[in-house]
Amino acid sequence: MYGHRRSLVGTADIPAAAEISQECCASLEQAANSLATLQQRHEEHFHKQRYVDFWKLDQGKARRVEQQMRESEEGEADVYRKLPAAKILKLDEMIKLSRNIFMNGSNADNNWRFFRSKQESPALLYTAFSDLHVVVTSITRRLVQSSLFFAMSRLRATRSSAYTHQQAVKHCDVLAALKVLGMKQNSSDTWVHVARRCELEVYDQARESHSQRKMQYGEVERILTGGEYTMGTKPFPTSEDENRNLNHESTEDSSSEHGSTSSAGISHNSHHSSTHTTLTTDRTEPADQFGKKTDAYLHYIDQKASKREEIRLWKLLGKDPPPEMLSEEPTQIENAGPYRHDRDDLDDWRGWADPRPEWEVYDVEELEEHLADNRKQAQSLLSRHDTAKSEKNRIEGESRSSEQELSDQGSPNGRDARKTQIESSADDSSSEHEGV
Repeated sequence: MYGHRRSLVGTADIPAAAEISQECCASLEQAANSLATLQQRHEEHFHKQRYVDFWKLDQGKARRVEQQMRESEEGEADVYRKLPAAKILKLDEMIKLSRNIFMNGSNADNNWRFFRSKQESPALLYTAFSDLHVVVTSITRRLVQSSLFFAMSRLRATRSSAYTHQQAVKHCDVLAALKVLGMKQNSSDTWVHVARRCELEVYDQARESHSQRKMQYGEVERILTGGEYTMGTKPFPTSEDENRNLNHESTEDSSSEHGSTSSAGISHNSHHSSTHTTLTTDRTEPADQFGKKTDAYLHYIDQKASKREEIRLWKLLGKDPPPEMLSEEPTQIENAGPYRHDRDDLDDWRGWADPRPEWEVYDVEELEEHLADNRKQAQSLLSRHDTAKSEKNRIEGESRSSEQELSDQGSPNGRDARKTQIESSADDSSSEHEGV
């Protein structure tokens, strides 16, 4: 019975994150960069073999494509044959968006100038450009089909013999299709917040002078949404400033409320704190000692796990771990075990226990409503059960009576009794005839 009892899970049974030395982290970073370079070279070799000259589309290639498309129809057809995505997307504009907006953040990790080598510029792979073309085509096809459906539904609903509507797709049909597909009606919100999202640095330059001033994101968004702004005026408050003002006001309100209620709280809790002072000081000493022992044991376990994990990483990299790591061993500490209350603590449990009944934890009205709902559910279940039981008994009684009738008709005695009943009814009818 007690053989399958499971032990309680303690803090020591939960593994913590391993702590790795700086030397091991540098080796892992170097291996990761080497692996990324190897993967990039493999992808470049694959794209060069498959797409030849158009495997990487940079600014120079985009200019040549635009020039070839403007020269003659044969050149345009040749570009469309080699680069079908150029029928819808303008390659030159896509490169400019990447260079000036999406890859031009103020952070070094989001700026293409910190990753280029020699005279490279932002570029697109042939596969990426083709994927964008597929996405745009798919979305456009879905929008056109939905707009045609709504236009046909509108014409069908407003059909009349006296007036013939124009067979065309209206603006309301497109808006209804956008709403059903869950798409935005315009891209204004996207471009309004693009500076904040891409961490761009926007400067305001006056026409009369060459002075520049770095603008806040709130100013840029207000200008793009139609707000008025002129050089030299007070900047618009940004969202960070508004949040800071709101937080300051909330802290002032909370401090004033706390000050008004603190006096009452002190007088209310003074007796409670004085009665529990002696009990708390007696119980904190063994609890603090147990906590220190537990922390020391957990630190010892974490050191062992970190050492084991770092040795595994060094072997994974194909290198030998440092000699000092193998020689140093953490000081072994025994587990303090689960904390046990003393007998005195268990005897004086009324002093430190804080039981709270349900009517103090929950609102009385809410509790009564909850109990009333439970009673209604129980009554409905009982009524459904009684109805089902009576229906079952009725069906069983009817089936038994029908079986009895069939058995009576099938037996010889039943047939004779039926025949005698028919003959007697016939004699009665004949006698009535003679009397008349």
